[in-house]
Amino acid sequence: MVFAVRCPNPSCQKFMLVEDHQKGKVVPCLLCKTAIRVAKGPGDPPEKKSPAKK
Repeated sequence: MVFAVRCPNPSCQKFMLVEDHQKGKVVPCLLCKTAIRVAKGPGDPPEKKSPAKK
């Protein structure tokens, strides 16, 4: 199954289709190559990065 994600880059905002196996992964925008973290499920917010350990 495929679903749409939107590029977070304010100057791009392109919608693109991603597949189920890409859930929870980072994919590049097809137009501007900005990294897009794909949500794990419908309505799930993208994961936040953990703070770096010192």
